[in-house]
Amino acid sequence: MMNGIKAGLELQKISISMGKVYKTLSTLSGKIQDNLDVYDNKDDFYVLAYTCRVAILDRIQANDWIQMQIPIRIPTSMFTSRKETIATGLNLTIGKLKELASSNSTVAYNIEEILQKRKLFYDFEKMLPPNIKDKL
Repeated sequence: MMNGIKAGLELQKISISMGKVYKTLSTLSGKIQDNLDVYDNKDDFYVLAYTCRVAILDRIQANDWIQMQIPIRIPTSMFTSRKETIATGLNLTIGKLKELASSNSTVAYNIEEILQKRKLFYDFEKMLPPNIKDKL
């Protein structure tokens, strides 16, 4: 029974994180017109990539949820949500993040480095204050 409860809590954490990333991306997309806007907002992109890696991808991998059709409810505002699967939620978050950053090759490359947990991920993690890391 505890495993089911723990899995449910992990799915809830994933969906909440997806909701936060989704909302932030919606706001950020209004600021992006060209590759210079992407570069000007690169710190936001990197924080979002780090959040996607730690709060979403790491949890999916830790729970071995390869079957991406697991249903989740992603909160989109205080009173609304979207019924999605893990796979479609990844598209709404990581897919949208990559799409928004795609006009600036440097930022897009660095996002991929963070998502893949390469050296930049660990360099970036060292710079983040503990209060940000603890909330993920």
